Amino acid sequence: METPNQESPQDNRDLNRDNYSISLSDAMAGVFTEPSETFSEVKSSARKNYWLIPLLILLLVSVISTVLVLKDQELSSEISEKQRAKMKEQFDNLVKEGKMTREEADEQYEKNEKFFGGMIFMIFGLTGTLFSVLIFFFGKSLIYWIINKILKGNANFIDVLNLAGLAGLISCVQIVINTSLAILTGKLLMNIGPVMFISRDSVSEPVYKLLASVDLINFWYLVVLSIGFSKFSGINQTNSYIIIFLLWLVWLMMVVFGPFGMFAGG
Repeated sequence: METPNQESPQDNRDLNRDNYSISLSDAMAGVFTEPSETFSEVKSSARKNYWLIPLLILLLVSVISTVLVLKDQELSSEISEKQRAKMKEQFDNLVKEGKMTREEADEQYEKNEKFFGGMIFMIFGLTGTLFSVLIFFFGKSLIYWIINKILKGNANFIDVLNLAGLAGLISCVQIVINTSLAILTGKLLMNIGPVMFISRDSVSEPVYKLLASVDLINFWYLVVLSIGFSKFSGINQTNSYIIIFLLWLVWLMMVVFGPFGMFAGG
């Protein structure tokens, strides 16, 4: 007979379940091995912060990738030439619109050329990388959270941060592979996809950007993201796939035909 102060075995099991937390290392490994079970355990875990360390890893990998690319003579030359051409086009348009004389445009162009090499070029590249990663991370998390709210899902903002952070570890793998391929081939926008077998000059720019966005590792990332979104929000798995891949298609159109062409291949 139990006294009023004694806890039953069932009470102990419930208490242990309530206090259970999957470790950060198990959660990070589980994204690659058992994403469905891992996201379920993270959702029900007493611990809530699973996103900060993965985000820091993503930032570190992105910074290292940027340094390697900008230190590669062939790749850095391709980047700087594109930026020079874009800047020249902008100055030419200003001259055509009568907002600047040709002499002023040439003088300004020469002044700005110093930013396309050396330490200044590296600093701008690293700064851009850090801001891009942070903006995309929190921006995507906000979009997932808003869609979750619209569909009356039960994920909170910490849940979507955990989702973005843990799934972002796959993006780290993608960055490592794509950076290695770019350095080996001497071509930007290189990945495990059709862009490996097509020359940039053989197709139009929009078609090349489209092909560069067809990355097998990115599809792996989208599948894991869909699984996690379903587990955190409680939304049907099929609907979760539809939502995540539709968002990717919208982004793809913005990259290929809109103002975000610089992010092609991501």
